[in-house]
Amino acid sequence: MTWLTHLRTIVIALSAFTLCCGLVTQMLARALGYAAALGPPLLDLGSLRLYAPFSLLSWSVSWAPVAPSLLVLSLCLSIVCALASYAVAIVFAKLEPIALAEPSPWRDLASWRELGHYGLLRDEGLALGAVRRHAWAKYRTVRSDARRCVFVGQSQHTDDAVLAALRSWAGSLVLVDARGALAERLSREDVLRFAPGRSDAISINPLLALRTGLQAWNDARQLAAAILANTYEAPQTAINAFALLMLDQLLCAPLEARTLASLRHRLIDRAALVASLCSRWSAEPKADAAPAIWEMVRVARAHRADPDQALTDFGRIDQALAIFADARLVDATSAHHLNWADFISAPTPQTLVLSLENIGPPAASLVRALLAHLATHRSCASDAPPLMLFVEADAARILVKQTGATLPISPNTKVLIQSTDIAHAECLIDMSQREGPIVAIGPQTDANAQSLSRRAGYCAVYGPIPFEIYRWRRLMFPDWLKQEVERLPTAALKSALPSDALLVAPDHKPVRMRVLVGGGVTRFTAPTATSAQHDWSAPPTDGVRPPEPPAADAVSPVLAGPKATKLRRALTRTATKPANKGVRTK
Repeated sequence: MTWLTHLRTIVIALSAFTLCCGLVTQMLARALGYAAALGPPLLDLGSLRLYAPFSLLSWSVSWAPVAPSLLVLSLCLSIVCALASYAVAIVFAKLEPIALAEPSPWRDLASWRELGHYGLLRDEGLALGAVRRHAWAKYRTVRSDARRCVFVGQSQHTDDAVLAALRSWAGSLVLVDARGALAERLSREDVLRFAPGRSDAISINPLLALRTGLQAWNDARQLAAAILANTYEAPQTAINAFALLMLDQLLCAPLEARTLASLRHRLIDRAALVASLCSRWSAEPKADAAPAIWEMVRVARAHRADPDQALTDFGRIDQALAIFADARLVDATSAHHLNWADFISAPTPQTLVLSLENIGPPAASLVRALLAHLATHRSCASDAPPLMLFVEADAARILVKQTGATLPISPNTKVLIQSTDIAHAECLIDMSQREGPIVAIGPQTDANAQSLSRRAGYCAVYGPIPFEIYRWRRLMFPDWLKQEVERLPTAALKSALPSDALLVAPDHKPVRMRVLVGGGVTRFTAPTATSAQHDWSAPPTDGVRPPEPPAADAVSPVLAGPKATKLRRALTRTATKPANKGVRTK
């Protein structure tokens, strides 16, 4: 309250004036040798005598007829003391204003000793908020080294806290942003930005990010599952068909056609595509063929046995690749400026921004595919520096709405989610085991308040018996009733202040904190003209030869499907067609 603050300033000024006058009085008494004319002191300690603070003024008035100069000196010294007390009052006026303590709606919060026992007052870790032991103490930063953390609340209330947490992170960072505001305030240098539709952004080709050798088939299947991810789970047959199509494009297509947009062009005539894949990969491969070749042959033979299912799978793949009707996505995936292995194993911390600002929901599956690449390369790097994945609130909402599946995250990657709804974070990361803390900032929605109150649990309190008729003897000897109440009441969470932060962690009592403020200027890296070196960036080599087509008299043991007679005939004609048919003879 204002009057309490003014009263504090007046008390400080009067105390400073009294102290200054007391010092001047003691100096004058010592100069006069503690003469008897000064009167009796307040405290006599032998060699030291203490007089009243304002005795200087009474002495000057009493000795004015004898020593008028002493009265002038006393007035000057009093003015100096008044100026000194005024200066002290100005300095102490900078303190926080005094406010009467309101009854807290939160119950059974963590004490200062418990904060230290939980390890939240350490010097390293992700900065979540600030606490202090008492009103006059300095704020201490609350830090957590949990693998997963969620900031819940409206974006305008959680932005500063999220930026403060990211600013305390010293490792590499991957940011999925849909607004662009947080990316501009990351306060980092040499930031790579993948933002379709921007001329100053880098390009990433997911096909060229696939590894060769033993990892080729697994990487292709994971990329296919990420692109096909939707609110409906993709069947394994569609994932295998998509992996076969991508590896076929990488092994046989020219360099400029090794893009996802070129794959969409091949899906125009799905029957001809199935026929070409089956004729190319259904034959028995050589004994020393790569593992991916054997898997491709297996999938091609399954397509040959069930053409109906193959056409259905390629139809779903065509729907997933419909996002490349947008020229901005085609341009953003036409080159490959980022090598995931170099990004992960770099000794210095690096930052990558995956932006959905200009494209929005159509690019959600593409961002998910890039995260799948990051997870596969990260899981195979044993000595990689620490990495954090941060998903902004709008990006989390878009990913949940478009993909509806858990994000591909490697086990040794930290995850930070900013969300307006806890349900979004539960969908993006596995929170079934209540792993990681939740920081609630500002007023919460009904669903968030109920979820947070349920996670915080209940505590036992003592209160008077409700609806009791009070009598005179009950005023002195009341009856108390033990009952369980919510640690974080739902109504209090819905009406919390924007600067209030509550930390809810598993097996911990709730912690009331103050929001930290962070952010700065970000310097983005200009895109380079040359592409990153990669195994798939070279032209098709002679060492990888597709298997030979089957002989003319080879009989397939699988009967044709009832609805694919024409496709079966096309496959048979392709298999029995001579190699020199249609060639002009001299």
